[in-house]
Amino acid sequence: MLKTAVKSWLRDHLIRLMSVQRCTLLPRASVADPVRDTDVTVHTWSGNVIHIHLVDEPLKPARLKKIVEHATGAGIHTLFLVDAALLPRAGEHVPADRWYLAVYALTKDRLYAYYLHDGQPAVRRVEFTPVNRLEVQARYGANVDVNNLRHFRHSVRHSAVKGYWLLADFESDMPPKSAGFRQTTTPPPRADSGAPPPVAAPPTRLEAACALLGVSPQATREEVKAAFRKRAFAVHPDVSALPKAEAEARFKRLAEAYEIIKAANRWT
Repeated sequence: MLKTAVKSWLRDHLIRLMSVQRCTLLPRASVADPVRDTDVTVHTWSGNVIHIHLVDEPLKPARLKKIVEHATGAGIHTLFLVDAALLPRAGEHVPADRWYLAVYALTKDRLYAYYLHDGQPAVRRVEFTPVNRLEVQARYGANVDVNNLRHFRHSVRHSAVKGYWLLADFESDMPPKSAGFRQTTTPPPRADSGAPPPVAAPPTRLEAACALLGVSPQATREEVKAAFRKRAFAVHPDVSALPKAEAEARFKRLAEAYEIIKAANRWT
């Protein structure tokens, strides 16, 4: 079954992300979601939770809104992937009131379609461009990298799913108006100044180490030690469910981050 294969494929990819603590496929009976069962649940080291829904049947916009409304109220981010068989062909004109256009609005005017590519699960980006007041045209892009999972808060204006929701996507870009990401406070240069746009400075080694352990640069020695022990225990090769080589690599990166923080604070 395609949906089952995609669920396992997503889990196998997402669990390898450094930001992910665990990724689970919960049995339907155990999911405490009164609106719709969640297919994949992602827990990050920073404490965020992402519910991924694999949509294999049409969902009315009212139900879509209830899903994100319930999840946002619980502090959970939501991401929808739609079975490509439910979507129009590339170049096809469809009415602008189709249900999947509400999903499109919930992911910042992009939609993810899952399908089989050369016999393997894959996800493609789909966009819809207006043809006239009543119709839109479907356009398909290349396969997306599901390792670019990110979460944010976004204001959706589509009338059927209007609201300020916690959402997620697979994009690596960072649009200027994306509400969930830190923006530079430097004003943009004037159009006639000839100056290049400001570029955000990359994180320092200390900032990167703190982010990996999920602590602030101002964290106390005890807080850093506790964070390291918690994360290191979860990925220790002797107890982790990850492949041994991957568990060892993660454990090593955590240990290196811990040493960087200790050295920066001159903790012996």
